[in-house]
Amino acid sequence: MAKVFVFCIGGTGLRVMKSVVMLAASGMKTHGYDIVPVILDPHVDLEENTVLTTTIGDYIKVYNNATSGGSAQQLNAPEGFFNTRIIRLEDLDNEQNSTSASMAEKKSFGQYLNVGALSNEDVNHYLIQTLYSKDNLKNSLSVGFKGNPNVGTVVLNEMISGADWYDAFQRHCEKGDRVFIISSIFGGTGASGYPLLEKKIKEDVAHPQVQNALMGAVTVLPYFSLEDPTTSGSDIDSSNFYTKTKAALTYYEKSVKSDYLYYAGEQSLKAQYKNNEKEQKDKAHLVELVAASALFDFLERPAPNSPQAMTRAIRENVDALDLNTLGDGYKDIVKNVANMMIFDLLLDILPDELQFPLKKTRGLNKDFYLDQPFGSLNAFVKQFRKWYAELSENQRGFAPLNRVSKGEKLTPIIKTISLKAKNESYYLLKMIEASNKEAKNEHGNKLRYLLDFAYNGITNYTDRI
Repeated sequence: MAKVFVFCIGGTGLRVMKSVVMLAASGMKTHGYDIVPVILDPHVDLEENTVLTTTIGDYIKVYNNATSGGSAQQLNAPEGFFNTRIIRLEDLDNEQNSTSASMAEKKSFGQYLNVGALSNEDVNHYLIQTLYSKDNLKNSLSVGFKGNPNVGTVVLNEMISGADWYDAFQRHCEKGDRVFIISSIFGGTGASGYPLLEKKIKEDVAHPQVQNALMGAVTVLPYFSLEDPTTSGSDIDSSNFYTKTKAALTYYEKSVKSDYLYYAGEQSLKAQYKNNEKEQKDKAHLVELVAASALFDFLERPAPNSPQAMTRAIRENVDALDLNTLGDGYKDIVKNVANMMIFDLLLDILPDELQFPLKKTRGLNKDFYLDQPFGSLNAFVKQFRKWYAELSENQRGFAPLNRVSKGEKLTPIIKTISLKAKNESYYLLKMIEASNKEAKNEHGNKLRYLLDFAYNGITNYTDRI
């Protein structure tokens, strides 16, 4: 199976990758590519880092449960929910090396440069004073580069060279595999990390399968502002985001050489977050979703004759986007997100359906709902629900669905259109019909039955999108 190595650089890279995982869970297609995420962020204590690592692990658990046929038999990937294999780089390598451990530095930038060893009269001391402020030199590298790509470029270049994760990437990248890099352009880690990593890959002549891999990248333009740094005490000033972006774009224009380079961003910074670089507890955002969709677009495109610059627009400039105001290019995303949110409702209903025939014919009984495979699935889908809620409530909001609770009419669940399924019984009936069509498929994997039959039943109605 071909692989796509997805390098997630910095905080924005982490958040976009979370949207990638959620879209994959909802049924977005990768056209035969396994996803190998590689997290590159020096801010190892960031909660987003832990959340993403946990989310990936939870997805893998559900996928493995759904493809286990018993007696060491391996089932093909599901057709709908969780249809993409996600595999960690350390699992490919069969070694327990953290893909992000080599990025961490528990020292200040000044200590990293060994400034203390320079005399006050040394010409290098004057050079460092010219290039970097006192705050630059005092900043701890363990919390990232605080929007300073001039710092990130120096540190990341050495961190990438000879890193364990890069060695593992070289070993496991094969002919036909692809590379995709996710980063922001208005901060420090992403803006500096993307061109450095791309250059290293493109110049890796000792590993032609790496050097010649089709490469895509999404660079995220400014899409949020931060509280006034004079009141928050932060070193990051979001009023400089556009200036930094323009400077980076000027450099990118002449230096980056990805086969497909996607741009995603906002025209105005509607969302405002707390200015706390240590925590960065930001809600999921539309721009991160759009950036995540770039990976799926990239995986269905052929090698171009020359580098291509890509972006996508929305149809109307409104604060809360639905199916119409998003535009036709988002129908696949809306459909898949709607599928998973309807699935979430069914997961709340099914354990209490006493007369549901699949309890006997497919083993979807009380014991199944108390078992680990269903528990893992249900927990992940609840994470998905929270992710969608954040997207819908943020500024600008991705909000194509109406809030529908258990027992309410389901026809208006997708704004602007009406589905024929009036309530959950319509979906349950289609699940039964799907089970009858697959009567000969007796692999015995109860979780897989649930995923396949529910997806079939739900899409019977949402295909009209």
